[in-house]
Amino acid sequence: MTIFACLVCGMPLTGDLAETALSDEPSEQAANDHGVPVTRVRPGRFAVDPEPFGPPYVPATADPRVHVSDGPRGTILVNPHDVHGLGPHPDPSRRNGCCRLDGLDGPNLVCRGCGSEVATEQSDCWVSWHDLRLQPAAVTASRRAR
Repeated sequence: MTIFACLVCGMPLTGDLAETALSDEPSEQAANDHGVPVTRVRPGRFAVDPEPFGPPYVPATADPRVHVSDGPRGTILVNPHDVHGLGPHPDPSRRNGCCRLDGLDGPNLVCRGCGSEVATEQSDCWVSWHDLRLQPAAVTASRRAR
């Protein structure tokens, strides 16, 4: 079991979570108002994404007209119901989106204890998944035996 906390102030951001493999299958049957699956991680679980996520965006090798993420690898996907102690980023330019948050402009959630940028929520109507990702360089993991 693992608890994630803010690296700066130590405030716990999750309860005990068990690691699971990242899946392309929704963890819940329900979808949002636009038919988008809610999340890929079941409550009580987390998964580490080995692929880059978020800014900066760089030209793709195959087609330089297309830009791809060159952001941090190892973001930690958690179910939105498993986090606490987070607040909206004070910079409105980080909270872009049509209906909710698109997550394209970097971390959009901060630690309520110290204001550090700790997570990115993607929950807009047009994104493939509604994910909440902890930033690997902004959190610490405390592992406990089951």
